[in-house]
Order: sequence, then structure tokens, then C-alpha cells
Amino acid sequence: MALGPSPRALPQAKVGVETPWARPTRQNRVSKNTWVMERAYRNLGYFLLALLPIFIAGFWIPYLSEIPAFDPSITPPVHIHAVLLFAWIALLVFQPLAIRFRAFSAHRLLGRASYVVMALIVPFTLAMIWKEYHEKLIEGKSIASALQAEFVSSAQLVVTVAVYVLAIVRIQKRDVPAHMRYMICIALFLLPAGLARTLGYWFNIRQMTSQTICLAVIETCLVALITFDLRRRFNARPYVVAFLAYNATAVIWIALGRPV
Repeated sequence: MALGPSPRALPQAKVGVETPWARPTRQNRVSKNTWVMERAYRNLGYFLLALLPIFIAGFWIPYLSEIPAFDPSITPPVHIHAVLLFAWIALLVFQPLAIRFRAFSAHRLLGRASYVVMALIVPFTLAMIWKEYHEKLIEGKSIASALQAEFVSSAQLVVTVAVYVLAIVRIQKRDVPAHMRYMICIALFLLPAGLARTLGYWFNIRQMTSQTICLAVIETCLVALITFDLRRRFNARPYVVAFLAYNATAVIWIALGRPV
């Protein structure tokens, strides 16, 4: 008596669907590699949760602790900018968690919401840069010094938007691994907004030093991620692109004398 169906009874293997009897194809191998990659990054959302206490600590003294009696310098654009920043952090945390728990529809919905949040972050970040520029002029700085002091914020905005565009391009091409890595890079690029404030307000570290520490932390994390992927034979190109772009801005900032 046969222990299984005869060869004629076996269904035909569909292209791109892995079955025990399917001949290995390039698409099957890619799917398997993607599955392994997703296992390697399956707890990413939990790691990104570390951003929340960093940003809460960073914004506590100058902003959150003032609720509801804010200083007059805290204008409506500042409130909107803060809300958008925390909304973006929430998106970065919940996106990988949605994948982790197979809430794919929620993941797609949050992805569409990111278009709106990023589109609002750009003009309100520019408004913050403009506000800080004028505050430095009022403090007595020259126009050149005030402009140089906003280089870090401006450069970080440009790099962040560029990496976000790359992330969107990759997901539209169904390149999920590259999309995920670019989003991780965005999370790292946002780190100075919380960490630099935490170091300054809680540990009295000078702004120039705190920005330098943030730069070192970001580059160390990118090198670690590149090494992590290369050892597992994953494509680390997004991390390399982000590393080179961020280092380009860092070199210019250091050449300008690390203005803040």
C-alpha cells in the first residue's frame, strides 16, 4: 500500500511558491533569505522602544515639564513640531511591531500615515531652524555665525528626508529588507534631537560636546549594523549609504569648527 499520493496526484508547483516538491528558483531563494532576515530583525520594535525614554528625558525640562504653563518662547509651531516628532517616533516603533505580530494591514495603514507626518515634519522643522536662527541674531551673533550654527539641524533634515525617499522607493519596488534598513537609519538620525537635549539638560554637557557624542553614537551604530549584516551575508548597502551620507555632513560640520 502506498504511503502517500502517487506522482500523478501531486499538484503542480506554482511559480514563486515554496513547496517540498518545487524546484528551487531564484524567487524561492529570495523569499527564504527574506524570511531569515526577518527572523534576524524580528525584535527590532523592542529595540526602537529605547527612543521613547531618551526623547521624554530630552524634552522633559524644556518642554514637557512646562505643561500647561509654557514659556512665551514656546510658540504654536514649537508645539506642532513636538507632536509631529513624537508621532514619528511612535510610527518607527509600531511599524516593526506590527510586522512582528503579523498585523500587516495596520503596518500598511501606518506606512501611509508616515507620508503625511513626514510632509508636515519638513516645513515645521524649517520653521524651528528659522526661529533658532533669529534667536541667535538677537543674542548678538553675526549672520555668518548664526547660519553656521544651524548647519547641523539643516544637514540632518536633508539626510533624513533623502533616506526616507530611498525607503519609499525601495518599498514600492517590493524591496522590503532595504526599506526596513533605511527606516532604521532614520531612527538613528533622529537620535540627536533627544539624546543631545538629555545630555545638555540633565548632565550639563555643552551642546558642541553633546552633538559630537551623538555623532559618535550614530556612526558606531551604523558600523555595527553593517558588520551584523555582512556576517550574515545580508545586503548592507542601505547602511553603507547612510554611513557615507552622515559622515559627509559630519566632516563639513567639523571643518566649520563644530558650530552650534
